[in-house]
Amino acid sequence: MLAGARRLPDCARADTWTKPPARPLDGSTVAIVGAGGIGRALIALLEPLDVEVVALTRRGRDGTLPAARLPEVLPVAHHVVIAAPATADTRHIIGAAELDAMRDDAWLVNVARGALVDTDALVAALASGSIAGAALDVTEPEPLPDGHPLWSEPRALITPHIANPDATLRRYLARHVQENVARFANGEPLLSQINLEAGY
Repeated sequence: MLAGARRLPDCARADTWTKPPARPLDGSTVAIVGAGGIGRALIALLEPLDVEVVALTRRGRDGTLPAARLPEVLPVAHHVVIAAPATADTRHIIGAAELDAMRDDAWLVNVARGALVDTDALVAALASGSIAGAALDVTEPEPLPDGHPLWSEPRALITPHIANPDATLRRYLARHVQENVARFANGEPLLSQINLEAGY
């Protein structure tokens, strides 16, 4: 989000001293689609940045909006962050209609799974300039093939699924496992239980 607001992809590609029309992140509206572990962590990280956060979950819980209200949220969000699980219900939750509903200065950020975004629709939206840009840590397909149009799209910022670096993952996963072993030994409910019916 910071890279998009400050137009860092444009600066990184520049070969002359120019100032793109950057804007501050504070005062913007951030829509977070999916308020599970990743979404909640992002909300906490955004607290000191003076942004308005609108979080959506499948049914709307704990102060979030239900996913059915996504169409009314998209036109007001400066940043749309995808942090939902990949299920049959969330496949291509962002498609041509959703991209068309977004602001023309909005950034799409996907840190969840590539299948949540219709790649062809995203390529078209970026090429037409109907959204300002996309920051993608995940893609469909993944890995993104050499020569794919997203690689040459100046409005796309692509990272190879490293939003959670291995060193960080190992550190937090070790703590998580340690906590669950202690809970299991004490007969307490485990953290991060999976609902097989819901798919996550």
